[in-house]
Amino acid sequence: MPVITERQRALIGRESEPRDAPYVINDAMTHFWCEMVEDANPIYFDPSYARTTWLGDTFAPPPMLLTWMIAPVWPEVPRETAISRLALDDCPATVAVNAVQEYMIPLRYGDRLASTTRIDSISDEKTTRLGTGHFVSTVDTFRNQRGDVVGTHTFTLFIYRPHPAGGAP
Repeated sequence: MPVITERQRALIGRESEPRDAPYVINDAMTHFWCEMVEDANPIYFDPSYARTTWLGDTFAPPPMLLTWMIAPVWPEVPRETAISRLALDDCPATVAVNAVQEYMIPLRYGDRLASTTRIDSISDEKTTRLGTGHFVSTVDTFRNQRGDVVGTHTFTLFIYRPHPAGGAP
């Protein structure tokens, strides 16, 4: 059965080193993203309109928060993550359960982001229809070049060992 070790429990609450975003917040990527989701909000691109709002200037859509941290697929650069450090080797399957983002301040064009990750919690062993494993919650904290927290992303995964073929709880 998948059992959490003391080494794994010691990872709870430990913040990772900051990881820099590969790209500066920019309007070209924002245009592509807005086209993809069909978001025509003028606050993102029209400085004249933006100056009439309480925000005072254009900014990138808040839901793009994770987008800025996505590493290019080429050249491939291996990197360790909070989940890989957890090393639940007897749990080869993972399913996303929940994701919540909070936005503190606007992402301004020209900002540079960095993020840290911490494992927030690891459940006791649970058995679901999928298999036996652990619910793991992580919190990514995003900061701009001034060190201001611009947002957070809380992500819960179920990391598990599937039931044998044809078997169920």
